[in-house]
Amino acid sequence: MKFKFDSNQQFQIDAVNAVIDIFEGQSKETADKFISSSGLLGVYANILSLTDKEIFENVAKIQENNKIKNGATESLDFSVEMETGTGKTYVYLRTIFELNKKYGWKKFIILVPSVAIREGVIKTLKITKEHFKELYDNTPYRFYEYQSRNISMVKHFASSNNIEIMVMTMGAFNKDANVLYSERDQMQGEQPISYIQKTNPIMILDEPQNMEGEATQEKLKNFKALFKLRYSATHRDLHNLMYRLTPYDAYQLGLVKKIEVYSIVDDSDNISTAYIDLINVTSAKSTIKAKVEVLFKDSQGNIKKKKIIVKQRDDLSLKANNNQYENYVVDGLTVDAPDFGSVGSIHFKNGVLVKIGESTGESREDIIKKQITETIKLHFEKKIKLKEVDIKVLSLFFIDKVDNYVLADGFIRNIFTKEFNRIKKQYNFNDLDASQIHKGYFAMKGDKYLEREKSIAENKEAYELIMKEKEKLLSFDEPTEFIFSHSALREGWDNPNIFNICTLRTTGSTIRKRQEIGRGMRLCVNSQGDRIFERNINLLSVVANESYGNYVSQLQGEFVADGIYEAPPSPANARKRCLVKTKKGFKNNENFKEIWKRISKKTSYTVNIETKDLIERCVRRIKDINVPKPQVKVERVAVELSKKGVDARLLGGEEFEILPDKKIISCVKNIKDETKLTGRTVVEILTKADNAKAIFNNPARFNFEAVRVIREELIKDYIGQISYKIIPEQYNAEQFEHIPSYKNKIQKVDNSIYNAIVWDSEVEQKFALDLDKDERIKLFIKLPRWFKVGTPAGDYNPDWAIVTSKIDLHGGEAKEKVYFVIETKGDIINIRPSERNKIESAKKHFEVIDVRYKEMENYESFREIISNQF
Repeated sequence: MKFKFDSNQQFQIDAVNAVIDIFEGQSKETADKFISSSGLLGVYANILSLTDKEIFENVAKIQENNKIKNGATESLDFSVEMETGTGKTYVYLRTIFELNKKYGWKKFIILVPSVAIREGVIKTLKITKEHFKELYDNTPYRFYEYQSRNISMVKHFASSNNIEIMVMTMGAFNKDANVLYSERDQMQGEQPISYIQKTNPIMILDEPQNMEGEATQEKLKNFKALFKLRYSATHRDLHNLMYRLTPYDAYQLGLVKKIEVYSIVDDSDNISTAYIDLINVTSAKSTIKAKVEVLFKDSQGNIKKKKIIVKQRDDLSLKANNNQYENYVVDGLTVDAPDFGSVGSIHFKNGVLVKIGESTGESREDIIKKQITETIKLHFEKKIKLKEVDIKVLSLFFIDKVDNYVLADGFIRNIFTKEFNRIKKQYNFNDLDASQIHKGYFAMKGDKYLEREKSIAENKEAYELIMKEKEKLLSFDEPTEFIFSHSALREGWDNPNIFNICTLRTTGSTIRKRQEIGRGMRLCVNSQGDRIFERNINLLSVVANESYGNYVSQLQGEFVADGIYEAPPSPANARKRCLVKTKKGFKNNENFKEIWKRISKKTSYTVNIETKDLIERCVRRIKDINVPKPQVKVERVAVELSKKGVDARLLGGEEFEILPDKKIISCVKNIKDETKLTGRTVVEILTKADNAKAIFNNPARFNFEAVRVIREELIKDYIGQISYKIIPEQYNAEQFEHIPSYKNKIQKVDNSIYNAIVWDSEVEQKFALDLDKDERIKLFIKLPRWFKVGTPAGDYNPDWAIVTSKIDLHGGEAKEKVYFVIETKGDIINIRPSERNKIESAKKHFEVIDVRYKEMENYESFREIISNQF
């Protein structure tokens, strides 16, 4: 089959005309002048007759018509922004022919950042050959790849009187500097670069954001281009933006596929297993460090995934504050250096080895299996539907480690084969041969596969294999329907009939979401090469191993970084930093001295535990713990592009049981370590609770829930039986220091020891304003974070210390003063249990030091309390 091209798509015509109209008024005849000076014979050059003033007058008109308000520069550089999948390469190739037709220009150099993109451009030039010949009355033209071993092509480029299109990578230009700048006998002793310079070539920069370096920009000047045209979906710097087709525009106009995401994640939390994901291993001078994702435990015992940095001899149980990592002490680190055959890894003293792209303690293979399963099902469903309209379905798998597919025992290959053979029977595709239906595209050097992305991106043979089979893959005669590739397919290759993309990668991957979905965003074609525009057919399904919230958030972040959408306002603007200062001499203020004398006292606490009652309460609750088997959660969302950003609409979800972790967990030891109870007490609790079902369903989850129950019951005992006593140690007034903050987080006040207070909520901000306006408030302090009261539930930091005095109707002030510590909460009834436990304990502390302590929802309630105290 052959791709067919529609020359009447208005958005592409508009993009072409936005460039052509820049040179309105240019004389066509001047471009046919023949240069025979400086020893360079037979050079046909591009000539520009317009002045810069005339050109930029045209630019202003075009930008006004296209409603473009930015991107103006004084250089002859012009940018066109088109969303991935909307025919950017076709547009700039057609622009070449229009520039020749209207102005007679003939010398064009297409500069690309990589071999991958170069091969894509050459492929597009080949498949559009008949289309452009028909569209432009057989206008003669020639295209070719720049090659230093065939430097005579440069002379032909200069001397030809036809359209010449030279495709060059920036790497080749840099590497071949000695060739381009050396005098050559076959060029009458001239440097090849001189021939290029004399033609005043029109340069087309494909993905110019990859060529913005200062050194590259200097080298680009050596071409002495007539002007430069820049084409990308993700410009970094805009130079005279002439036309813009945003992702939103392309989506609304139906020029790209709609997107949906299947989110597949482990829903069992892995809260008591030694989960470790190695992100990277790097070296700096003499130090080697690794970034790992682990399960971090906060002061409340809550566990969440967190990325931390570790080095030699670090103890993971201490770094993660989680004793499930006991004996995980870093014993060795290997830097990731593919050029030297080194794979990044971390080795622990307990014998565990984790490599980049691998993880422990998580159901990674279960997730990958579910991803592959869902992708095969989606493929078959679309295959049945689209076969009726003569459209072949292709599915693309991105993998990080080539060996996981290419080796005979590679687990990705094995999972795919097994699941394919199982699922095909459900869809009546029994005749399909699993060995014929899938194919891998990977770069090789000799008989070895290349893992390093840079090596793959510069490997021409890898892309030739893919490009040559681009049309073949669309034919029903070709059995391949599933394509496995390394992440290098992120650029330089796409296929209109990619309907499913499965990302079998880890958190360490550097692939961007826009690059991933870009491989399948083009509208599909049928077996005759006709483009299909029906929106209900053009749906790209992305099967990802992360939550849809994370996926959509990262996609939105990339759009913001690329300038497509505006970034949300920053909650704390670093450009508006400020310093909240203590007032000079505040320690001599009588009101401060009186309240500080009271609240600066420190206490210690003791508790008496009634073990028998504790055991019975824990048994009752642990007996009722219902722990499901580990599950993989699958959620399906529609991804929609609005004017303001990326939206996600949940379409459905399911949960699937997986085999529980076979690792034996010592519940008694873990619970004993976490709760500090004796082993005998823990055994008695578990024996009486007799909840074997929950234990065997998911030992890790049961362990976590049992610890949570015992801690809660312990705290109840602690709070009920706690007693405080004053100790000699006190807080020192010298600890009050200036507080760095942000202007949008402070409230200026008068009646405090600071010139302003730093507020954490609007409730606190309003409370401070009301305090400052009440004549009865003689002094108030927003207590700093270092001012803490110890409690069994964790350290407690109260909000306010306040000095009040009675004022009569005539403004007279009583000598008697009342001192308060106040906690402000917008909703006292619904305070978190952990916070409530701290407050209930702290109340006893303040009773001992003889300071009134109250919880307040608003200032009106506090005003009534003040009135009742006098």
